[in-house]
This record gives sequence, structure tokens and C-alpha cells, in this order.
Amino acid sequence: MGQKRFVRLSRVLTWLVVAIVVSGAVLIAQAQREPIRIGLLHAITGPLAVNGTEINEGIRLYWEDEMSSQVAGRPVRLLVEDDEGKADVGLTKVRKLVESDRVHLILGPVSSAVAVAFRDYVHERTIPTIITQATANNLTAEKASPSIFRSAMSSYQQEAAGGWYVAAKLGHKRIAVVALDYVAGHEQADGFIKAFRESGGQSVEKVLMPLGAMDVGPYITRVQDKASQLDAVVGILWGPSAPQWVKAWNEYGLKGKLPLLTLGETVNETYLRSVGDAALGVVSWLSYSPVLDTAENKRFVQAFNKKFRKDPVYNNHLGYLAAKASGEALKAVNANVEDKARFLAALRKVSFEAPGGSFRFDEKQNAIIPTYIRRVDKVGGKLQNTVLDVVQDVDQFWKPPKP
Repeated sequence: MGQKRFVRLSRVLTWLVVAIVVSGAVLIAQAQREPIRIGLLHAITGPLAVNGTEINEGIRLYWEDEMSSQVAGRPVRLLVEDDEGKADVGLTKVRKLVESDRVHLILGPVSSAVAVAFRDYVHERTIPTIITQATANNLTAEKASPSIFRSAMSSYQQEAAGGWYVAAKLGHKRIAVVALDYVAGHEQADGFIKAFRESGGQSVEKVLMPLGAMDVGPYITRVQDKASQLDAVVGILWGPSAPQWVKAWNEYGLKGKLPLLTLGETVNETYLRSVGDAALGVVSWLSYSPVLDTAENKRFVQAFNKKFRKDPVYNNHLGYLAAKASGEALKAVNANVEDKARFLAALRKVSFEAPGGSFRFDEKQNAIIPTYIRRVDKVGGKLQNTVLDVVQDVDQFWKPPKP
């Protein structure tokens, strides 16, 4: 082979190598520009529709407004599915999001039944999942998974501080607990009762009603019949039954005769708009109140009000927590969500000051957040959940201080 021919061939080979390298770089750049797809799986219809709709609003505030639908220059796309609060529907929708929509991350659900139904599917496929509300205890305990996180509270955790406060701080010894007759309702009632008894509570009458029940009369009558034997009644309710219970409490003449104490969701500000003054004086416990007097919460309330023309509520805050946790982890890996190991490791380390207070995950990837003791007051003609006290750093293994 002549020298000139050899030189020409060398140049051709050099250009081929350069072309291949450049083409590869272009393909990588194109992959990086491909949107990060986040699946939102919540109940938008059915008895948990209020929860799901409000959680999606909180997620949208973070991704659409605070992050301008991008992270590290990479677009973020939200794909919304309605699980209807049904386990079988939820599993079908998760499969669609993963197999057809090829989501990189799932945020949801509200329903514990749905979360339990899809747990094995997302675990086996290592799909990063942040549970936004479903409280089933075992999801971050016996059934904990490296790819499953919960930015909300477990069933026991949600109620432990409340049970302790009712017995140890308010001094009630004989109570009735009214709860919803399904997985989360049972677990939360049991969590409250456990902490209540460990803190000096003596007797508990448990009343269960169906999820979504609108006629609460038969259940409030059972409480009414026991009123003389009780110090207080505890309502662990959400969905349509919650405002119906608070209204009936007034209509059946129990308001002012017996204290009504509740999980904060029972007096969600969304429900207060329809319940009105019947809710005045109800003491509750929850990880958020829109009237928390912190700079971060004031910023959050203002931004939410600007976007949705209303004040945020607890469920909006839950959505925001899940969205921000995902965003902080994505920032840490420069939006390279395809590297699941790095992304999950970054998610485990997420820590930030949320509107509801300091946020981080425990070793089982469940949120550690404050629990606020609140009371429904009327301020400036408007009902609100005024913060009376706080129990800091409540986790899913929290133990009540000994009496």
C-alpha cells in the first residue's frame, strides 16, 4: 500500500471515529432532553376524590410553578391517572403507567388498599415510588422496599401523638373512637387506642362506619347512648363522612355536652367551608395547618393562593411534600433519573424545611415530621385550625412519653 493511500485511509478512519463519537454524543443529549415522566396515581372519583384532587394540586404547584416543569434543564411531564380508590383499578393503572407510559417515578396513592395492591409490582420492577398519603403500616415496616418511600405518615404514626395528647395532656380517660371500616381506618383507630392506653387512658368504645357513609345517624346514636359514660369522643374520619359527622354532632345536641376531638382530616378546611360554626372548638392533630406562622408556610400559602385562588389545606401539603422530595433528589443527580441506584440513594438523603416544618425520611423511608395540636377557631370571620401545641419529630416508631 502506497504512503499516500495509507494517509487517505487513515483520515477516513479518523473521520469515521469522530462521526461515531459525535453521533453518540447527540443520542445521549437527546436522551437527556427526553422528559422525566412522573405518574400521579390518586383517587379523582369516588369517596376519596377530595383527597386525590387536592394532593394533585400540591404536586402541580411544586412542579409547574416552583420548578417550571423542569429540573437541571430537563423537562418534567406529569401523567395523571384515577385509581378510584379501588385496589384492582389502582393495580391496572400502575401497570399502564409503567409499561405503556414508561414513567420514571410514581407519586401516590391516597388509598391504603391501592398501595398494598401494587406494592409487589413496583418493588419487583424497582420503580421509584413515593406514597403521598396511603398510611398502611406495613408498607414501610414489614413490607418495606428499597424503591418505596412515604412522604406522609403511617397509620400508627398519624394517631400516636394524638392518642398520647388526649390522655396525658387533656386528661380524658373514657372515650369512644369513631373510625372508618377499612384498612386505614382500622389501623389508625388501633394506633390511637394503643397510644391512648399507654398514656393513661382507661376505656374505649369503638364504633366503625363504612368508608363514604353519608348517613351517620345510626353511628352517632350509638355514641349518644353511651354519652354519660364518656369523657370525650374521638373522630378518625375523612372523605364524605367527616363533614357529615361534625354537622350531626351539632344537630343531635352533643356539641357543648361532650368534647369532640378528631384527626385533623376530619376538620380539613375544605370541609369547614360547608360545616360552618358547628366545627368551632373541635381540637385535632395533624402534620399541617395553613395558619402556621413560619416564613416557609407563608410563602407556600401565598403561592398556592395565587395559582388556585384558594388557601391550601393538608392534602395540598401532602402533594407538595412528595413533589419536593422527588425534586430535591432529581437535582442531586442532575436529572439522571435513569440511574435508579443513584436516584434512590439521593432520595434517602433528602431533607428540607417544608411549609409544615422540617422533613426527612427514616431508615425505612417513611417521613419524620411534626404533629400539631390544633383547634377550630373563627378569626376575622373565617374558620381556621389554630395551632395550640406541637409534638416534634414524630416517626412511625414513636413512643409516648411515660406518664
